[in-house]
Amino acid sequence: MASTKAVAGTLVRRLRRWGTASLVVAGALALFPRTRAFGVQTAMWGAVDLALAMAAVRRGAAPKRGPLRRLLLINTALDVGYVAAGAHLAVRRPTFGGRLSAADALGHGVAVVIQGAALFLLDLTAARRLRR
Repeated sequence: MASTKAVAGTLVRRLRRWGTASLVVAGALALFPRTRAFGVQTAMWGAVDLALAMAAVRRGAAPKRGPLRRLLLINTALDVGYVAAGAHLAVRRPTFGGRLSAADALGHGVAVVIQGAALFLLDLTAARRLRR
């Protein structure tokens, strides 16, 4: 069984890497009209992921095992919701009264599916490492 500090440290490093990679990819994809929506959505997720990782680094102290595992399991459930919401956007392509094109809805939706799936893997892996 891994220590809480080790699990939290690994999670923060992985989240920081994922956020950074998301921002780099997003920056490139947002330049092209065809992939702009995907890039913009990915950039927003990357920025939030990076901010959360940095906040955890600043906090310093590792959280307690029970509350961290509970939080990770709650996040895992939320991640499933993100994937479902992204899939809805990608498949149904709602235009929200003309404020969004069908192509943009697809781009945003696919980006949310990818981000939700990645976070699901990060959160579930960390939660499993904290099993009793």
